[in-house]
Amino acid sequence: MGHEQKGGVVADSALTVVIVGLGPRGVSLLERIGARGNRELTLHLVDDAQPGAGRLWRTDQDRDMCMNTLAGAVTMFTDDSFSGAGPVVEGPTLWEWCRLAHETITGEPADAPPIPDSHRRAFLEGADVELVAADEAFRAEVAAAGPGSHPSRALFGLYQDWVLRTALAKLGPDVQVVWHRTRATRVTTDDAGRPVVELADGEVLRADAVALALGWLESEPNHADKALAAAVESSGVDVTWVPPDSPIEQDLSGIRAGEPVIVRGFGMGFFDSMSMLTIGRGGRFEPDGERLRYVPSGQEPILHVGSRKGLPFRAKSVYEGLPPAVKLARVCAVDWRARRPLRFTEDFLPLLARDATQAYYETAARFHDIDLDAIIELIDANEPWELAPAIVHLLPDELPPFDFHALLHEHVHPQGRDSYEEFIVDRVASDLAEARLGLDSPFKAGLWEANAARRFLTELAAFDGIDAEGYEGDLREFLSFGGTIGSGPPAFRAAQLLALVDAGLVRFVGPRITVEVGETGFVAHSPLIEGSRVEAPALLDAWVRLHDGRFTQDPIISGLLEQGLAQPFGRLTAHGDRSLGPAFAIDEVTSELIGPAGRHRIHLLGIPSDAARGDTIIAPMPGTDPTMLREIDAAVEAILA
Repeated sequence: MGHEQKGGVVADSALTVVIVGLGPRGVSLLERIGARGNRELTLHLVDDAQPGAGRLWRTDQDRDMCMNTLAGAVTMFTDDSFSGAGPVVEGPTLWEWCRLAHETITGEPADAPPIPDSHRRAFLEGADVELVAADEAFRAEVAAAGPGSHPSRALFGLYQDWVLRTALAKLGPDVQVVWHRTRATRVTTDDAGRPVVELADGEVLRADAVALALGWLESEPNHADKALAAAVESSGVDVTWVPPDSPIEQDLSGIRAGEPVIVRGFGMGFFDSMSMLTIGRGGRFEPDGERLRYVPSGQEPILHVGSRKGLPFRAKSVYEGLPPAVKLARVCAVDWRARRPLRFTEDFLPLLARDATQAYYETAARFHDIDLDAIIELIDANEPWELAPAIVHLLPDELPPFDFHALLHEHVHPQGRDSYEEFIVDRVASDLAEARLGLDSPFKAGLWEANAARRFLTELAAFDGIDAEGYEGDLREFLSFGGTIGSGPPAFRAAQLLALVDAGLVRFVGPRITVEVGETGFVAHSPLIEGSRVEAPALLDAWVRLHDGRFTQDPIISGLLEQGLAQPFGRLTAHGDRSLGPAFAIDEVTSELIGPAGRHRIHLLGIPSDAARGDTIIAPMPGTDPTMLREIDAAVEAILA
């Protein structure tokens, strides 16, 4: 049988598999299936979004929406770091794919460094790049791409599309593919316990196994937002509230030019929304010495921004190539598997603080006359919160000490609004200056070392690697801190923010922002910032609500829970019972759902189980044995068994 790429009823085969969701994880499932060679198999592919790109990476979105990941640090292929059971099938990283696409379109050989032969061969044997060639903006983007550039999300969507078409072409002749351009609405089982997938168009698919690659899902609003919604409804005030979602899914049309809008969130969602409400409305940024100057279109609102901490995410460093390798020497010297459950605060954090501090001074030693050996002795001889005062006497006046403890617990002090806004501008400008130093910034070197521990930690803490008390305590707070230092915007977004402050289009409310409904609209203020009160006819939630299975609004997940085919994951407590959380009980290796009714070969992959498995949100990075590729490969191994 050849593979049909159309809908309809398919005759029974030796094995029938339904894949729900054709974004990056769905694409990876197909790549891993194809890597195992030919077998008699029917694949039903279900998604109403753009195949390959999915909703978040669709190729028709605003090109100014960029990844906060570097082009050279993203791949969809395994390499010699891969530890999964399936075969290694190498292919180009996103940056290499850009270079090869440019070479194919223009005939100009790719510049140094050389692309590995196996990656080049995979590209040449793969799908065409006609979608890139047909679009002037995409042609320009692949020509300009570098290992340290931030590609547009649309371009990453094209890369995903190419990987998908390449994977489909490599499926064996006995694999039959059936497309269903609709949504799955329910997953259940038949009398024999086999999974059944019901589709929105009325079709019913009976399968031997189901892989759910659902991505970001909706959960119920929290108690405060429910109360705010009730207040809006009862007040009768005419307001616009844009709820949390991916920025490209949010409708910003109700936010009117020249009017204030309250914005909750200071991470990537904020920077994306900031761009859509300025550049996306016809404004532009122009160089003005070392800064930028914003030239408005007149269609911009005035953004009043606040968040839980009141501190914007730090900018990513500007590297000419890939980020530096980290050492984490003290952390990696410990056999953590023999010390489960993990004691994060007592055992892990002190070692990480020392590693991050040493990374700072090793970089500083390239530019300052310091006694590095003496500093390292003090790093190992003192408690983490004592490192800065213990070392400061060894430093020249121009080199401030690195205070990891203070950074970890950084917070905004009570003050007036003018003082707070000046503090935020100075903090963003200082951080941007460090980001522009790239590999030469001691400060960013220390933060990069700390950030790199996030994946290491989440793997250690996965499932029962840490008890519920430890997970919900300092570990959760550290992972939040890690997000602010490692998942922030590209440096140019920070420069744009400063220009918008100069233009009077962005103001800052403060930490612990509260929002109520007043007589004329929303009212926001920070209890720590005197004079922070602001009224606005619009509220924009510039963040994405992480899915919580206990409060899901997704019909597939709801149905699985109702039927006992799924249940929340409970992390062990110090008392031996389990504390239920937002993720789902899954097999630690295969991701098969484990419900009160048992197992039924239904595999839940990726983000919905992040609180159990961890490291499900970051795109696969080459040379790192990525969690996502191992997760997908193990599921495929089980599905095809």
